[in-house]
Amino acid sequence: MDRAPAARRPPEEPPRDRRGSVRPWQAVLGVLLVVVALTAGWPLIDGALGDRERVAAGTALVLGPDDEIAVLRVTGHGWTLSKSSSDPDMAYALSRDGVDLAARYVPLTGAGDPGALWGGLRKVQSVADSGSRLGAGRRLTGARGAIGRSGSLTGGGRVGSATVWLPPGLGYAVEIIVLARPGAAPGAVADATAMARGLTFPQGAP
Repeated sequence: MDRAPAARRPPEEPPRDRRGSVRPWQAVLGVLLVVVALTAGWPLIDGALGDRERVAAGTALVLGPDDEIAVLRVTGHGWTLSKSSSDPDMAYALSRDGVDLAARYVPLTGAGDPGALWGGLRKVQSVADSGSRLGAGRRLTGARGAIGRSGSLTGGGRVGSATVWLPPGLGYAVEIIVLARPGAAPGAVADATAMARGLTFPQGAP
């Protein structure tokens, strides 16, 4: 797959508190922009620009710079990538049969915690989009030592999930949002969920 041109740049480094650490709600601020875009702006942008690019099943989408990366592998056929809403290596926006998936790399300073990030995500998204609701979430354990949290998400008349992943011992996280419109294809929902749960970190613990 040809990589999409960099339409958006990663957010500036979030402010630190006096101890030099990034507050959880600040760390997820860039991620929250993905939620807002999914619930409001992306369908309008895509319809106006017609910038959809088909992505083959099995394609590996790399998130992160240098060696600190995560790999999102496309599951199922029929997904398209929005070039205007994607930033290669930092964020990807995929759609199929009424389902939108957004994945974003989030740089942190120091070790992160899924629970703290989840609480920060809820706090900030409630301010940015009062109509959306983020569930309590449950702890996840991934391959090669990755830990995370996933829970239900609703907004803009759509339902889905939010998933936060943290690789072991590294200073970044990956947030994946899945939202489905009414009448969305169940198979697309299942494939999007599998993609969110199947994120891998090649540099993780053996």
